[in-house]
Amino acid sequence: MTASTKGPGRPVDPARRERILEAALTCMAEEQNFNMQQVAARAGVAKGTLYRHFPNADALLLAVLERHHSQLAGQVDASAQNLQQVREHLLNLGLQLVDFFSSEAGIRLLRAVYAYGASHPQHGEMIFRDGPMAFVRRAAEHLQQAADLGAITLDDPLLRAEQLVGMWKGSLMSGLLMNGCHAPTIAQREERVVSATDLLLNALACQKT
Repeated sequence: MTASTKGPGRPVDPARRERILEAALTCMAEEQNFNMQQVAARAGVAKGTLYRHFPNADALLLAVLERHHSQLAGQVDASAQNLQQVREHLLNLGLQLVDFFSSEAGIRLLRAVYAYGASHPQHGEMIFRDGPMAFVRRAAEHLQQAADLGAITLDDPLLRAEQLVGMWKGSLMSGLLMNGCHAPTIAQREERVVSATDLLLNALACQKT
């Protein structure tokens, strides 16, 4: 059973499911903890109701990560016709990421997720796979579109995407996580994303023969 598959009994209520996911996210961000009883209490539902939506804590955590990633990264636009359109999609993706971890709510959530993964090794791999790496995979899909259009050469989509995401983050995310720096302005966030994206795309374009 997947995170989105309903179990036996009454049909899943989408609004209640959304409330449960929001409660789980809040538990992680505010209390740096995550268990079914705590989530049920915060969502205002019975534990039985919670288990009708999610059979176990792993399924709930996966659903939380999938929901958050979908909201942050969106879907790859298959209609890109040229490199400029792919560039715009990458810029939007990068700005979504930088805006997220530059916000107070985003940093609070990241601290909670990292702390939870560190203290719950059985969930750490899932958090990494369906959190940071899912975002890298989305960037890789955009880069692959550019390669399919013949606009760039791409030897390793995931590696190049990871390098791009790393440039978007730089040392800024670490500084914000440890309260070592102030959040950048809108103009500074845009410059960070634009310069990194253009640097990578230009480098890959220059490899064409």
